[in-house]
Amino acid sequence: MAAAALLLSACLANTAVTPTGPRRPSRPVGCALDLFPTTAPPYQYTAIAKARTECVPERRQACTEQLRAEACRAGADAIIGMKESTSELSLFVEATFIAKGPPVKECDPICSPGFVCEDGQCIPQCNPPCAAGELCNRKRMCEPAAGPAPSTPQ
Repeated sequence: MAAAALLLSACLANTAVTPTGPRRPSRPVGCALDLFPTTAPPYQYTAIAKARTECVPERRQACTEQLRAEACRAGADAIIGMKESTSELSLFVEATFIAKGPPVKECDPICSPGFVCEDGQCIPQCNPPCAAGELCNRKRMCEPAAGPAPSTPQ
């Protein structure tokens, strides 16, 4: 009976993740994560998601393990700002998932096909790529990077 209760309590971690920033590829299960429950990390970061998990109070570790699993799935490098609250039967833990590095500006609206978002701007992508000394214009065609200097009458 005790084993069944333990198994049941281990399954009571329920987590909701809400993306808040740029999407990142998932990391492997059990990935290495920095934890900053109450302090800010010593590096620049971008918030990528908010999470809220629920478990039975006796299984606080299950909440933390579930947050770690979801952070890896979200592509996070760290978990910050962990806040706990309780109800009669549940422990709730809220946290923010972050990626290392400075905040990245996203393009809004998203870029059209053939364009890529770089620091909040849609940049045309020529196919095939332009040669050295050429730039890709908004029509996605290569053109000389700098036109010839105008000739001056002598």
